[in-house]
Amino acid sequence: MIRDLTVGFQKAQEKFPTIIQDNYKLKEGIFIRLNLNQSWEDQVASFEQNHLIIRRQEEESQNTELFNWFKCQDYLSSLVDMNKPVDSKKQVHSNNPLALFMKREVFLAEKQGGKYTTQENLERYLLATGSDPVRQKWLEMIPKVKSRSSKDNSQREVKPSVNGVEKELQFFQHSEYAVTLTYLDSCERLQLIGQITKWYRTNLAVLTEYIGQLPFKNYVKLFFTFDSPTQHLSCEQMYVFEYLLYTIPKIYNSNDYNQLVAEELVGLPSYDMTMNSKKPFMEHKTMRSQAPDRVTLQQAMLAKQTTEWLAAAKPSYATNKIGYESGFVPPTGHVPPEGTFHVYMDGKYNELYGFENVPFPPTITIQVEWLNILQLKDPAGDEKYYETIQNAEVLQKVISSRFFRGRMNQSFILNEPEVKAGEFTALMAALYLQSRQAFHDWFYKGTTVSLRGIFAKVTFRLLVEQFIHVETSRLAELADAFNLRLSIQMAINDKGGKIMADRIKETVDSLRGKLVSEGLVVCANDEEFYFMAGQLAYYLINQSRAQKITGEMYEPFLRAKNGHQLKKRLEEAYMLYKHEILSGYRRFNQAFSLVLGYVPETDNQGSARELLLAGIFADNLLFEKTAKGVE
Repeated sequence: MIRDLTVGFQKAQEKFPTIIQDNYKLKEGIFIRLNLNQSWEDQVASFEQNHLIIRRQEEESQNTELFNWFKCQDYLSSLVDMNKPVDSKKQVHSNNPLALFMKREVFLAEKQGGKYTTQENLERYLLATGSDPVRQKWLEMIPKVKSRSSKDNSQREVKPSVNGVEKELQFFQHSEYAVTLTYLDSCERLQLIGQITKWYRTNLAVLTEYIGQLPFKNYVKLFFTFDSPTQHLSCEQMYVFEYLLYTIPKIYNSNDYNQLVAEELVGLPSYDMTMNSKKPFMEHKTMRSQAPDRVTLQQAMLAKQTTEWLAAAKPSYATNKIGYESGFVPPTGHVPPEGTFHVYMDGKYNELYGFENVPFPPTITIQVEWLNILQLKDPAGDEKYYETIQNAEVLQKVISSRFFRGRMNQSFILNEPEVKAGEFTALMAALYLQSRQAFHDWFYKGTTVSLRGIFAKVTFRLLVEQFIHVETSRLAELADAFNLRLSIQMAINDKGGKIMADRIKETVDSLRGKLVSEGLVVCANDEEFYFMAGQLAYYLINQSRAQKITGEMYEPFLRAKNGHQLKKRLEEAYMLYKHEILSGYRRFNQAFSLVLGYVPETDNQGSARELLLAGIFADNLLFEKTAKGVE
């Protein structure tokens, strides 16, 4: 997945060399710049100018120069992954002798039951950064002479070693990493590690006591600088070399799969691949080569940098869009006129969790005119008005709230909401999983092709389920959602929405006149029958003196299989509440006569059931006032 983005990222990096560091975020903790040529006592006087305390969600420090310096060195000194540490005990989280990252409780010995002292952790860590351990890690990258790996049946070949270990690394002598390996064995580096070791032995106790009084959380991060005129390399250059010395041997998922192809080293990429012993699900079981993919060192490094940029620059737990016009183009020679990479970063591990190459532009136009099809009234008695929905973000929030009880948040495409009785039922969870991809296609790609065929059915079942089984549902909110549902159907070119909206309007206009008529009236069609049955159901249930009227009270009407059963449920409700209804109330008598005197042709399903629910949700005609007052 990440490979599709690396070409564009490389072009962006050529234009903006510090693209990663510019977006890099420091973790919470105290950051201290130490001068290797000074004792601790000499540095206390300038401590304020050489340290920062980073707190969670804190804005950039006022000391911009120091802040940017820390960002650069922190990036170069960080581990590729906690499973690839320098310190075998994982107590130190940095990757080179110039830096030291430790958790506060470990560095200050605040953690009870700790196995090692800070000094022991330091000595073990500095020993692991020595020339021999680092060189061994580089040697492990080179395939053994004519051997077969236990994890890969493919043949591995490399030129035999000549004149010692240095010749075993001859593969790198003509690569861009030759100067890095020269630095590894330099006297400068050896002297540097010796000076750092000596500085810690002399000043660790007073340093620990001093920073233990400061108000910070999480990490202690120390960075050494030097100003010796005998050094040929700058401090910043040495940080870069140390970064490469650590990163290159760790860049592949596992060096067990490395091969030499045309005198070039290739291996299993570390990003978007899982081939460890616990999760070998990408392993080829029936092929000679068990590794599913191999890339060069340069490609692996570029993939790492691209992933780091995505993790730093793009919000986690959200679908991010990168348009082709931004310079991120597919790796093929042909570039379509428009298109977008959709990238989802996991916030916990900063991993690329989801990826799509979408042939649509990154900006989409969504507009839903939210109509009052049920002719609902606001508290003042005026017809309710809804704001037009004009962007995908607002639409997602509204649909999430009205149909999914707020579960359809930013990362909904990967979420599986938990079932909670009386709040989010098993059926609602199933409908969520059934429709989330279609909703995601609309919100993030602007296409309704996959949504059109399921939207009406899914949202109707969600409304009924909430109405009957969700305790906190309010009928007024569900009525708004019914209006939204039909409005969306019309917006996505679902003809059923326009047809149903017209039916409801015609039915309401027709029934309104029939209820105040003094003559004999009959239902003209099944639409009037089911809508008026819903109106009667609402009117009768509202005669109840129960302390709380719930959706469960309407379940008998919605569960009725046909018109005959529906009439029977209405008659039973009338027998319960007839003492609350005036015998001469013309509107009710006309409504009851309309329903009982008609035999519908269709059963209570599909559009008929939809009209029944519309009758329950709509502004009730039996409560309307005539010009002469209440009847």
